[in-house]
Amino acid sequence: MKDNKYLGAWDLEVNGKYEPVQVTIEKIYQDTFVGEMGKEDKVFVKLKEFDKPMVCNRSNFKRLETFFNSFDPSDYVGKNIVLSTEKVKSPQGLVDALRFSTRPLPKKELPLLTDDQLTKAIDAVKSGRTTIDKIKKQYIITEDQLKMFSND
Repeated sequence: MKDNKYLGAWDLEVNGKYEPVQVTIEKIYQDTFVGEMGKEDKVFVKLKEFDKPMVCNRSNFKRLETFFNSFDPSDYVGKNIVLSTEKVKSPQGLVDALRFSTRPLPKKELPLLTDDQLTKAIDAVKSGRTTIDKIKKQYIITEDQLKMFSND
């Protein structure tokens, strides 16, 4: 059942597969949820990357407490966490549910500086258009490549 009012597993679907997404918690609040069981007070999480709020059930709240090592929801605001899907049992059978991950955030790997890029980078540093420090923030530079910057 795709609900356009609240975030669901279907919102993580890319080319027929559910893709994990790194998200930023913008706000945590309590509000009234109207569903099959009528009106209920629920906790919602607003994520910066999505327009719709996510209903945060007990399982997800425990994961937030574990990941951030805190029972204070205000400690989660502005922080990043991975949101993915898991198969869970429900009255409708096995369904895809949104779940926060308690694993560490993936580290972004910098690409290696290729030989072609190295030549351009050396020229850019020599001409003063950039610095070695700026290049190191964008690429992995080997020791041999680093020596080539000072070989003149």
